[in-house]
Amino acid sequence: MQQRVLPMLVVLVMFLTSSAGCLGLIPAREATEGFRGPAELSLTYKKIDVAHTYTTLEIQPYTNRSTFVVDDSVTDISIYFKATFTFSDTFPTFENNTRYVRATITDSNGDVQWHVDVSSTSSPAEEKIKPNPEFTKGEWVLDVEARGIGEETLGIIHDKFNIQLTVTKECILYPLEVECMTE
Repeated sequence: MQQRVLPMLVVLVMFLTSSAGCLGLIPAREATEGFRGPAELSLTYKKIDVAHTYTTLEIQPYTNRSTFVVDDSVTDISIYFKATFTFSDTFPTFENNTRYVRATITDSNGDVQWHVDVSSTSSPAEEKIKPNPEFTKGEWVLDVEARGIGEETLGIIHDKFNIQLTVTKECILYPLEVECMTE
């Protein structure tokens, strides 16, 4: 009988300490955390797409304003830009005011971080905004102003542009979690 008393006493003490109201949650939480694997560093991507194809022969204006937040977790901002102006290689453009795409990314201090102003077909390589030494925190703005023409009958004339902005953030991904937690 004495051989059974000690194991029963240990089990009873463990049961009483683990079920002592709120204080009992601490050892239960620590035990659960011990079973979970380590957290991993992961990347999330927020994309902003601004694209437009003109469909009338009358010059049409287009404007768009998109905002995104830059915080300590942002590691990279990249921009893909492509514009196509039908017959721009055949007919010269005059003063860049008839058909064009003007896009600007401005940081939260109002400083221009990226700018493009084209009136002929353009497809530069993907560009990146570099931190100097870090990104300005706050709300950034992508402003787009454009004018162009197009038609749907024959499908010969169709000015268009595409801007894809990708904001990359570092985050901590915990096992059994679906979404990253940003620092």
